[in-house]
Amino acid sequence: MAKKIEIVNPTALTDYLDRLETIASEEVLRQAAVAGARVIHSEVRLRAPVGTPYERKGTQHVPGTLKQSILIAYDKEESIAGHLAIYLVTWSKDAFYGRFVEFGTSHSAAKPFLRPAFEATKRAAADAVIEVIQKKAEEAARGE
Repeated sequence: MAKKIEIVNPTALTDYLDRLETIASEEVLRQAAVAGARVIHSEVRLRAPVGTPYERKGTQHVPGTLKQSILIAYDKEESIAGHLAIYLVTWSKDAFYGRFVEFGTSHSAAKPFLRPAFEATKRAAADAVIEVIQKKAEEAARGE
C-alpha cells in the first residue's frame, strides 16, 4: 500500500528545490572544474623544466619561458553547456616547444612533466572539484 505524503509548506519546498538547482548550474560546474584544474596547474608549473640561458642570432634567451607559459584554458569545443566543462592545463603559443620537451624528438629524449604532474595530483584535483560542489550544496541548503 502506498503512503500518502502531505506537503505542509509547498512554497518552502519549491524554494529549496530551486536553490538546489543552482548547484547543477553552469557557473558552479565551471567553478568546480577550475578548482580541479588549478591543483594540476600548480603541480605542472613545479615540474616544468627550466633550461639554461643562451643566445641565438644576437638575442639573449632567458630560461623559464615554458614554466611561465603554463596556463589553464577552457575547451569550448569539448565542453557541453550546463553539463560538462572541460579545462586544459597546457602551455601558451610562446612555449610551443613544450610538446617537444614532454614527448621528445628524434634528436632529444622526452622529459615528461605534464603527464606525471597529472598522475600525481588527479586525486587531489577530484577532491577540489567535490569540495566546491559540496560547499555550493551547503550554501543552497542554508538559503544563501
